[in-house]
Amino acid sequence: MNSIQENDDDTSCAPRRAPILLAVLSAVTFLSFGNAHAADVVAANSKATIEELERRPIPGTDLEMRLNLVTQPPGYSAPLHHHPGQGFVYMLEGTAESAYGDEAVKRFQTGEHRTEPANVAHPIARNPDTHANRRFLVFSVNRPGEPSTVFP
Repeated sequence: MNSIQENDDDTSCAPRRAPILLAVLSAVTFLSFGNAHAADVVAANSKATIEELERRPIPGTDLEMRLNLVTQPPGYSAPLHHHPGQGFVYMLEGTAESAYGDEAVKRFQTGEHRTEPANVAHPIARNPDTHANRRFLVFSVNRPGEPSTVFP
C-alpha cells in the first residue's frame, strides 16, 4: 500500500522555493522591461525603405511624375521634413499618423488616401503600430533632380 506522507511543517520547502521564485520573478521583470526597451531601440534605429517604382517626364512641362513604395517599420517616426512636390499617398497596409504645418494629427488606415502638400512642414509622420509595418504608395510631381523629401 502506497502512502503519501504530508509534511505538517509547510516552511520546510520554503527555503528551496524562495530562490526559484526570486529567479522567475527577476526574469519576468527583466524580460518585460528589457523587451519594451529593445522595441524602443529597434524603432529608433530602424529606417524606412523607399522603392522607386516609376519615374516619367510629363510631356510639355519641366516636371516629372514619380511613384514610390514606402515601408516603415513598427514605431517608426520621421524627423521634421517637407516635400518640394505635390503628392498623393495611398495606404496599402498599417496605420499612419500625420500632420502638416500646424494642423492636428490625423490617423489613416489601410485603403485610405490623403494629399501631401508641397513645401509645407511635415512635423508628424509616423507608424504608431508597435507590431506591424506601414506600407504606402506616394505619387508625386517634382522637378527632375529634385528630392522627394527634404530634411532640414
